[in-house]
Amino acid sequence: MTTAKHIHHKAPPGAIVLGGNFVGLGIARSLGARGIPVWVFDTQRSRSITHFSRYTKRSITSREAVHEVLLAEGRKHNLNGWVVFPVNDEYVESVSTHHEALSSIYRLITPPLAVTQFALDKRLTYRRAEELGVDAPWTMVSATEDGFEGKDLPFPLILKPAVNHHFFPHTNVKALPVANLAELKHWFAQMSRYIPPEEILIQERIPGAGENQFSFCALCKDGKVYASLAARRRRQYPVEFGNASSFVETTHQPEVEEAGRRFLESIGFDGMVEAEFKFDARDGKYKILDVNPRPWGWHTIGRAAGIDFPYLLWQQKVGLQSHPAPERRHRAAWLREMTDFLAIAKSRDRKAEIQRLVKAIRTRNVTLATFNFRDPVPFFAEFALWILSGLARQKKANEFLLPALLLISRSYGNE
Repeated sequence: MTTAKHIHHKAPPGAIVLGGNFVGLGIARSLGARGIPVWVFDTQRSRSITHFSRYTKRSITSREAVHEVLLAEGRKHNLNGWVVFPVNDEYVESVSTHHEALSSIYRLITPPLAVTQFALDKRLTYRRAEELGVDAPWTMVSATEDGFEGKDLPFPLILKPAVNHHFFPHTNVKALPVANLAELKHWFAQMSRYIPPEEILIQERIPGAGENQFSFCALCKDGKVYASLAARRRRQYPVEFGNASSFVETTHQPEVEEAGRRFLESIGFDGMVEAEFKFDARDGKYKILDVNPRPWGWHTIGRAAGIDFPYLLWQQKVGLQSHPAPERRHRAAWLREMTDFLAIAKSRDRKAEIQRLVKAIRTRNVTLATFNFRDPVPFFAEFALWILSGLARQKKANEFLLPALLLISRSYGNE
């Protein structure tokens, strides 16, 4: 089904955002506020809050393969030169796999699969990190239970998928803590119902929650970083093993910035990317966890800090960018309204978290994930959709998520 508001596809070249969640909303607002036409594609209208944005000129909902939809729309509406922004790993994989065909019409912010594979598959991420001397958590892969029987494993551990978008959409779980061999066997078997065993990573559990996680966020061109900032995850939700950040602040962390830059330039990355690290207090090292080869959840912090990532990237792709790119000028913070107040309520020290939030509001440029006075409807739409999707979330919780969250909660309480 296709819903059209107003269709304009003349100069300046427009943008197609693949994914209508709050990540895509940030892109639509960045570009739309500057008069750049924005179309949004998603496989499910029920989660596409960007459809309700004043800056979205056209919404496309389809279950067909995304590359086929893009090619058909591009030919039908003469979208030559438009820029494509995928906002999740599944869309990244599709665009990078069909890079050559899509490039015949569009300008892509996504490199070919030969590059994005180092981000999409954590087995390749950690292998490249080892080659570069970039610190990473101890990790092993075992195709069967026999592979870890009798081994002296460094419990506590976590289990997580090597390819996140093969697992997370089915379970809403990114990682599972395991305290002993019995739990390892049980959850290894449970995860094997959704993904091949050789895609299950058995990894050391680095102590600490979200406050120990740092990110290097960058724009790259011709395999070189030309604009970047570092940020720290102050809160996440769920609190124990966050599926996503709920409160983030810019920071200065030279070790993270150097390691992130070295990794990205080693794979020749082009586009917009976030490399995540976690500080391990046991050995004082920052260890790479993930690389997101796309706009990440809180990318709009960049605009508050002086680097509007989507707009700078659009300029680069259509050949309008001036150099050098602006450097970060402001201390900034980002807050996810739908989850951060829940994260504060469930934190161990609510008073300290409230004080941190108040201090950020007073001293930093704070941007919100969805609410915007100039474009308020998506915020209320997200709230309504969140309520309406409650039954579906409950069904999924009964099948996998609830037992997993109980395990995570128990593990977190024993730290």
